[in-house]
Amino acid sequence: MGIILGFGHDLRSSKVLLVDDDAFMRRLFEAQVKTLGCEVVITKNGEEAVKMIPEEKPDLVLMDVVMPGMDGFEACLWMRRLPQMRGVPVVLLTALGRDAKERSFAAGANGFLRKPPSLIELQTRLTALLLIRRLEQELGDAAPTEELLSKDSSFKPMVWMASTNQSLCLRVTAQVDREGFTAKAFPGLAPLSNALESELLPDLLILDHDPKDGDAVEVSRRIRAEEATAHVPILMLILDHDPKDGDAVEVSRRIRAEEATAHVPILMLVLDSDLKDELNEAPCGASEFLGKNPDAADLRQRMKLLLRLSVLESAHRVNRLKA
Repeated sequence: MGIILGFGHDLRSSKVLLVDDDAFMRRLFEAQVKTLGCEVVITKNGEEAVKMIPEEKPDLVLMDVVMPGMDGFEACLWMRRLPQMRGVPVVLLTALGRDAKERSFAAGANGFLRKPPSLIELQTRLTALLLIRRLEQELGDAAPTEELLSKDSSFKPMVWMASTNQSLCLRVTAQVDREGFTAKAFPGLAPLSNALESELLPDLLILDHDPKDGDAVEVSRRIRAEEATAHVPILMLILDHDPKDGDAVEVSRRIRAEEATAHVPILMLVLDSDLKDELNEAPCGASEFLGKNPDAADLRQRMKLLLRLSVLESAHRVNRLKA
């Protein structure tokens, strides 16, 4: 298994509603989702899925787009009108073109995966969304609202970017600034390590998987080993899965090996071939995966998802201390 599931939260009581008209795909996705420990409820079309919501009350809906009758876009729109679907993530699956992603988000979906996704990509995407759902349920009225991460919010998350690739640093930090967050760039792993020891910690850490001055995966593991940085999210940009100066996945694995840092989200941007092969071979510590060189919309969504998870985890820990 290439991921660490649950981050200390038990997902076995979570229920996933799987919607697909293809019997083979239903069996395939059912087997994959069950590896998360979730209960899986299955139906073969959008209309039946909408009717099942009030009784089944799923924690997540995983739904194909192309289905006879009511397709996934229309079904998602109908689901968003149901009170039982408040806060319930919907992930749409399709082999359609690029406009399908835009239509998915316009319909109210929280995630989008090209069909068929790799096993590790599907598992990590669902795990992140189910963790957010679980934390929101546990916190109830104490859960921070999503507006906390809006541009108008007084809360400005600190996002650090470390890379020897100046062009990449500029592109990522520019997008961080556009989102209303506070960006800080480091020209390599050594300056980053020094800052982690001497400065206030960031809310999100972005690592280039192909640095020229060290091993990003090793740095990530060391961060996981430090209690002070246990909950700092890490977004790892993988530009080349065969770096010339180290093994980024190795760093990520070591990070996940330490219980103190088990809650730090890590997003890896990877080549499709690595998702299908190497990253499935052994735990690499990633919480989320995204294709190499994502567009602005994809990177924005993943950053906000991990920051949302980080904010909820912090609130959850504060509530436990109060109790």
